[in-house]
Amino acid sequence: MSITENLLKRKLQQGGVARSPLPEPDFIGETFARQLEEGFRPLVKTMVSAMVLECKIIKLADAIQDISVPTMLGLAEVEDTKAQGLLAVDTDLAYHLIDLMLGGDHASAPVPITRSFTSIDMALCRLPLEALANAFMGAVASCFGRPVTRSLDIVGQRQDITQVRIAPDYVDVLVYNIALDIGEAARAGNLQLVLPLATLDAIRAAVQDEVPDEHASQAQDLWKIQMRRAAVTSPVVINAVLHRKKLTIAALEALKPGDVLEIPASAPDNVGLMVSQPGEKTAQIAAGKLGIFQGNKVVKLDEAVDRRVHEQLKPLL
Repeated sequence: MSITENLLKRKLQQGGVARSPLPEPDFIGETFARQLEEGFRPLVKTMVSAMVLECKIIKLADAIQDISVPTMLGLAEVEDTKAQGLLAVDTDLAYHLIDLMLGGDHASAPVPITRSFTSIDMALCRLPLEALANAFMGAVASCFGRPVTRSLDIVGQRQDITQVRIAPDYVDVLVYNIALDIGEAARAGNLQLVLPLATLDAIRAAVQDEVPDEHASQAQDLWKIQMRRAAVTSPVVINAVLHRKKLTIAALEALKPGDVLEIPASAPDNVGLMVSQPGEKTAQIAAGKLGIFQGNKVVKLDEAVDRRVHEQLKPLL
């Protein structure tokens, strides 16, 4: 065999993968996880924590080989295109989502039951699948700083991976593996987003359809991603205030070690979450109840965070 034939054979056997059409897929993944928490919280009526375990580009055959049966699968399609992706919610997470959406106790963690999904299960799980798709498109829009002109729609549901074919097995796909913890009892499960690079091309084209601001400075554009990342990762100190008590100056000066300040019995049920404001002022953004979780003091929110916080952060993100 000639040297040329040897080189060709080795080249064909290497099987490399292409690069993602979307810039900084890791950063998009972290934003995706935060968007996912926001999207799932109204469905399960409790706190949700999402963590990206993997962000990688591999062959489709490798991406789906570990998906078990049954798994709650959603076929996603970019609006007005034939570009498809796959959403996979494992059996444990699907069980917990169904149980909580039907009124299950989020303070307990029953052992998941592995069974085939019924038509009712499919209908219920369509809501988290849609939330998952919307969260990813929201993450893309946030990272690009422009709205996406097309949506990622759920066009079908399956529970057997052998019934699904979104692309040939040799196609390169971007895979996000995400772990979720739900509620005080930390109900756990995993989900997976599988997007062929051709689908990412369609998503990026949908972003680029937005006409850029002609007056934007090129220097600002170069730093936009870095500044947005700095804003997202900046720490914010939130103080949980159990009780406030007003004292006169004379009473304050008269305080000495051993004095007792009474706290109302209702105070643990009305803890205010405060953030600092300019001029050494504070503002309450939410309220909750004092509790214990895994040996730590926690505050369980009784109400949504003040909408003005979202309105101020949205332009930054």
